[in-house]
Amino acid sequence: MRKLLYIFFVLLMFAACDIHTSDNGDLDGYWQLRSVDTLSTGGTCDMRDSMRFWSFQANILHVRDNHDKIRKVLMRFNITDNVMILSDPIIDLRDSSDILFTDTTILWHYGIHDIPETLKVITLNSSTMVLENRVLRLNLRKY
Repeated sequence: MRKLLYIFFVLLMFAACDIHTSDNGDLDGYWQLRSVDTLSTGGTCDMRDSMRFWSFQANILHVRDNHDKIRKVLMRFNITDNVMILSDPIIDLRDSSDILFTDTTILWHYGIHDIPETLKVITLNSSTMVLENRVLRLNLRKY
């Protein structure tokens, strides 16, 4: 009888668990902004030394500068049919309330110009991601 009670208890614990998983596939993870190409002129800017990163998990994007020169920002993203839409940016303030903002100048350093921002997914695999907005092509590599 005691074994039956333990088995019931274990089954009850498994039934109570709510495991959330992401359907993002190769997108989830930590990406370094490697270069930015200007679509109108064909110019390229090497961004490897800037230490700017995009981190995707579930439906949240965290953009950060590891040199801490630019504010870290969290935002929502949605990806459907190779189109990514970024929205609802907030400044990441760990020690106080986060701030929802509409001035996108902070985001320009990450290649994001509008909110909501629409990015076309050109390439996405386990090591490389290429995104385009109306002005720029963003080349990222996965860590």
